[in-house]
Order: sequence, then C-alpha cells, then structure tokens
Amino acid sequence: MKANQIPKIGFLGGGQLARMLILEAHSLSLECHVYCDSKLDPAALVTSHWHPGSLNESDKMLKFIDEMDLVTFESEFVPADLLLSIEKKNPGKIFPKPSIMKTLQNRKTQKELLQSHKISTADFMSVQTPADLDKAWKELGGAFVLKSCYGGYDGYGTHFAHQFSDLGKLATTVANSPHEFIAEKKIKFKRELAAIFVRNLQGQVINLPLVESKQTEGRCDYVMGPTKHSQFEKMQKKISGMMKKIDYVGALGVEFFDSGKELIVNELAPRVHNSGHYSQNALLENQFLLHLKAGLGNSLKQPKILSKNFVMVNLLGTSENPMSLPENIEGSLHLYGKKENRLNRKMGHINYLGDDSKKLLLKALKERKLFHS
Repeated sequence: MKANQIPKIGFLGGGQLARMLILEAHSLSLECHVYCDSKLDPAALVTSHWHPGSLNESDKMLKFIDEMDLVTFESEFVPADLLLSIEKKNPGKIFPKPSIMKTLQNRKTQKELLQSHKISTADFMSVQTPADLDKAWKELGGAFVLKSCYGGYDGYGTHFAHQFSDLGKLATTVANSPHEFIAEKKIKFKRELAAIFVRNLQGQVINLPLVESKQTEGRCDYVMGPTKHSQFEKMQKKISGMMKKIDYVGALGVEFFDSGKELIVNELAPRVHNSGHYSQNALLENQFLLHLKAGLGNSLKQPKILSKNFVMVNLLGTSENPMSLPENIEGSLHLYGKKENRLNRKMGHINYLGDDSKKLLLKALKERKLFHS
C-alpha cells in the first residue's frame, strides 16, 4: 500500500455480518469492497465497491483478494485450503488466518483444539458410518447430539438422539451425508452463555461482557446481560492463552453451557457473532469495530458498558410477505436490508438499554410482536 493511500479492505460474503462490519469500517476511513453473489445482498447495499462472485469461483475470489490490502470473513465456511497459499506468501493479509479457519470450521478439529488447551468441552467421538452410532450411544453413556462436522449453523446440521430408538433415523442421515459427523455427549445445563473475545496483531486480548443467550430450535432468539459466572475469569485466561498460541487475530465468538458450577465451551465461531450484536448500543466500541481494529493492528481497550443492563432480540421472518415496520418502538432497530423475507430468516435485531433486565426483556418481546409479516 502506498503512503497516504486509503486502505482497501475486502469482505468475503455479503450477508448481515459483512454489512455491519462495513458500516463500522466507514468510520475508520477504509475503502470497503465486498465479494458476493448479488449487488442486492445486504453488504453490497452499503458500499459502492461490489465484486460479483461466489466462494466456489476460486479464480475470481483470488483475484479479489490480490487487489485488497486486507481481507476478512463474515462466515467460517470459506475454502480455507485454497487460501493457505496466500497466508504463506502474505501473512497477515487475511484475518483470521486461513489455517485457523480450517481448524475451526470443522467441528471435530475444533473440539480437538479445545481439548489440547485443556478447555472444558463435552465428550465426543467421530461418526463416519451408521454403525458408529451404536458405539457412540454406549461410549457416551446414552443420549447424545449428532453434529455435522462441516456447514452447520443456526441449528442446521444438528440432530438429537434422545433415546436409543432415534438411532434408526440418524443412521439414514449419516448414510446420506457427504460429511463426517461427531457425536457429542448431551450436557445438562442451567442456561446458555456467550462472550466475544478479540485479539489484535500485537497480541492484546480483550473480551466483551458475558451474556445469557436464549436459543430456540438452534437459533439465537435473544441475548441479555451482562451476567456473571464464578468460572468465567478462569475461562478468560484459557481462551486468551489459546488465541495467543494459535496467533488468532480478530473477533472470536464463544458459546458456553452453564452446568451450574462449571462453564463448558459448546462451540467457537471465528468471526463476529449474533450474541454480540447488543454491543452496537450497549458498549462504547462494538464487536464490529473491534474486529476491524484488531486486523489493522490498532490498540484495544476493554469496552465501556453504557448501561446497567441490555437486551437484544432477533427479528425472524414469519412468512414470505414483507415485514411491517411499526411507527414507534423504544428499542434501537437494526435492519439488514434483505429483499426477501421467509420463515425464520434473520431480518434484523433490536437493542434495548435500561436498569431492569426483566422489564427490558418483557418490553423487547412485546415490541417484537409488532414486526409481523
């Protein structure tokens, strides 16, 4: 990059996460380029630099990356193997590193990474054939969760063996899938928690507040916080140590199970995350800005919380009809600019700040009902 030239940052993917990253990148005077399928994708609507193409078109994608000063992702499901050569030739140009994305985009290698750093996670075993399901039932002591190693999100690719008779249906799933699975021991938990960790090029690590995340059918329904857990400080040190060891740069979403006494890591998301959307209004610096600062090598500070409590609720499509917009709501509305509405599609979210978390949640859930389709 030439002196006094505005840095060109590229975003692989054009969904809502890339959109919100680009909106923050404008405040840093970055020239934002997005590589995605359509100029009507949410991220392409907020920059004048749209590059048409899909992640399957390797030549187009590599040309796009070559033209950028810095590149980041909105999804972990990228062709990491293809990008490894860029990491070797130009380290630091793509963040998080493709070699890390390769590890974290596969649930099996992600779990192995957690175990190697002595970070608590559910016991698991590999499932490659239908016969492995019987073995999993025996070795894991009964009920388990079957997860596709690749491509699962928002509940997709996740199946449950609540009782032994469920194995028959799961056998068909395993037999018909091109991907390997893992069987994970079913954890009894009191609540689901989450936190965003951010590490910059210099090795500084900060984290956003610990929050409670309510899931419905595998999708994030709402988030409230801040909350506490006696083991969070210990977990912070372990996750920071892991990020340092693998030289992770950027935002990392960490989902936990709270078993009561213990914090157990459910999954890692190597990107900005739905559980951190509240930060757009509740923190002095939000997860999107911090992710960008980390990749640019800027210094990081623990973000200041602007309210005693906060709540974020997702807006999901309920039909294919356009979503109605009520005239007056008390929360801060963030819509994603998606042209097509459909059942359970994430169309936006609303953030609320206040002193009483229960009252905030009741208000959020009530106002959300005004957005119908």
